[in-house]
Amino acid sequence: MENINLQHLNLKNLINFFLCLLPASFIAGNLVINLNLFLIIFFSLILFGKKIFSLRLYFFDKLLIFLSCYILFVALVNGVNYSEVGESYWLNKIMLKSLFFLRYIFFYFVIRFLIDQKIFNFKYFLFSASLCAIFVSLDLILQFSYGKDVFGYPKSDYKLSGPFGDELIAGAYLQRFSIFIFFLISFFYKPQNKKLKIFVIFSFFIIIFFSIIITGNRMPIILFILLFGLLFLIEKKLRSYFVILIPMICLVFLISYNLMPRIQDFTISFFSRINEFYIFLIDVAFHGNEPKMTNRYLNEFYSGYSTWKLNPVIGGGIDSFYFNCSKIVPFCNSHPHNYYLEILSELGIIGFVLILLILIKLFQIIYMKKIYLIDSSLNRLITPFLLLLLVEIFPFKSTGSFFTTTNTTFIFFLLAVIIGLSRLNTIDLNIKNK
Repeated sequence: MENINLQHLNLKNLINFFLCLLPASFIAGNLVINLNLFLIIFFSLILFGKKIFSLRLYFFDKLLIFLSCYILFVALVNGVNYSEVGESYWLNKIMLKSLFFLRYIFFYFVIRFLIDQKIFNFKYFLFSASLCAIFVSLDLILQFSYGKDVFGYPKSDYKLSGPFGDELIAGAYLQRFSIFIFFLISFFYKPQNKKLKIFVIFSFFIIIFFSIIITGNRMPIILFILLFGLLFLIEKKLRSYFVILIPMICLVFLISYNLMPRIQDFTISFFSRINEFYIFLIDVAFHGNEPKMTNRYLNEFYSGYSTWKLNPVIGGGIDSFYFNCSKIVPFCNSHPHNYYLEILSELGIIGFVLILLILIKLFQIIYMKKIYLIDSSLNRLITPFLLLLLVEIFPFKSTGSFFTTTNTTFIFFLLAVIIGLSRLNTIDLNIKNK
């Protein structure tokens, strides 16, 4: 009996170990993320088996299941449309991608179950995410200062990538995972001197914000500021620090702007593109003029809109954007660099409305449940995941593909944690697996 309990304990610890590896796997890349998802699902099934499938399904869960079924339906229906390029294209690019999408549904329910059974150790996860964010931040500063990062990746004249090599996503990574640093400190760092705690928090904020700026990734800078703006809006106790934060953001940015010419170029270019986008909307939406593609983002957004019009009701299927776009636009990317345009073009208006219903239901649950939550620590634990989801679905931003491993894993993880925590009444942040 003792051996069985010990085996269960070891498996629970192993599952938590893989959960803690999630932030690191986002640094390592898609292969490691997929491997990590498989191991989390595999060992959870070994330990709990049918119990996972006996998890009570709420309306939100049923919407997600229906979404996965709809994605398969769209792939099957569009099979006829791809007959002109051969069956292999449809099978490999559309159907297989749609089938593999099911792994995110399994991942969602496994995370939901682990939270429901109070197995997910959030203390360890917050620590792991914070450690990875600090590592990426310091690695970027090292690359900026000495020309190479800890792995030997050289800095370019254009942008910094840190440990991500050729992928210019370091700013987006910090925007996603650095917020856990501040909640880790809030939950577990209890110095007698309150001023010391405030100093530590603001020191980390300056380091992270500066690191995002030097990456040259413009959108993560905006989203990082938006993230903390929403945090101060939600958390009443933090609003008094907002007066300190705004001058600090301005000071760090101004120093970076004056010391680094490329930051000046990025800033000027960013506001220039906002102006171009505004003119584009006025010309096309209100005046009915022919679109003028003054930059590549406008071209990608417009190609997303044009591709959606080819299959407005059900879309062309996951990963079909390039194939359909190339029929009408001379130069197409693999995706339109906006979640909403990609969903419209690949899942149609039905898929778009379905995903919109999922988000509406999620925020309805949060709004209703927050009234009845007993433990305030549970409220605060939901906050970073909820804020990250709000920023992730912010409509007016350029994005990667919605259906890539990195983005879909991150979104479904956030959904699972938010829904899982919202179904609890209390939580012990110092969970010890029994």
